[in-house]
Amino acid sequence: MLRDLEPLSTTPVAFGFAVLLGLLWGSFANVCIYRLPPTEEFPNGRSVATPASHCGVCKTPIKWYDNVPLFSWLWLRGQCRACKAKFSARYLIVEAATGLLFGVAWWMAMVPNALFEPFETRLIRFAISAAFCFVMIVVAFIDLDHRLILNKVTIPSMIVAYAASFALPGGHWYDGLIGAAIGYGLPWLIGEIYYRLRGVEGLGLGDGMLLAVVGALLGWPGVLVALFGGATVGTIIGIPALLLARRKGGPEPLAPAPESEASDAAGEAEGDLMRAELPFGVFLSIAAVFYLFAQPWISVSFRLPGA
Repeated sequence: MLRDLEPLSTTPVAFGFAVLLGLLWGSFANVCIYRLPPTEEFPNGRSVATPASHCGVCKTPIKWYDNVPLFSWLWLRGQCRACKAKFSARYLIVEAATGLLFGVAWWMAMVPNALFEPFETRLIRFAISAAFCFVMIVVAFIDLDHRLILNKVTIPSMIVAYAASFALPGGHWYDGLIGAAIGYGLPWLIGEIYYRLRGVEGLGLGDGMLLAVVGALLGWPGVLVALFGGATVGTIIGIPALLLARRKGGPEPLAPAPESEASDAAGEAEGDLMRAELPFGVFLSIAAVFYLFAQPWISVSFRLPGA
């Protein structure tokens, strides 16, 4: 039966199905992002299964026709039908991003490998890539909101990622183990050195757990690309965002400060930036997804294993 579906795998219908599947999983990603982190009312987070979707303000259950991914937010204009409370545009962004990444995952699994892998293997490759993107989105948005990377997300994901690596051709049983060990150990070592030098924490252990997930599936090259790629993305995006946020935090002085005061202010500003807690998991997730799709080109270009 799968052989009969293979001719459809590169048609717009197949891509549309992959995107639709991503939108549905994006809706579930929103549930995970909202319910899994701890709060004062729910220190251990909440179940992602119960209760059913409801408005966070008036608690009115959301009808099925108001729970259609992407489109519901648009036709309701981002507000609850019952109490008119505003829904964050974050829901729309998460669903759209998940749908887009599922579409890319389908194309990357089906088109470049059409002459080299059987259709069944390409379906498995799509499923693994799509699941990896889903986890990265959940981790990234939770870290963006709460500055947390949850073990209850990363530990099961690491186990599943390592098991999934056996379903793909060309790997070895030890690749994922080495990748996970380096993924966790390298951030721990960097954080330990930073703490010894400056007396404050650098990379958190949550970042190490996230990189362990990356390493379990993509091996140690994926860890290196995610770590240094994430640092690059964080520098490009994070530092300007911090400067902009600090600038908006208070009015500019009407006249230049004396040299000594200006020096003190510059030192304080530098200290604020150095102590600022960036959601590094966001940048690691972006770099990891980039490597997931760019792995063949990177492996060939830089002669890394895993091509």
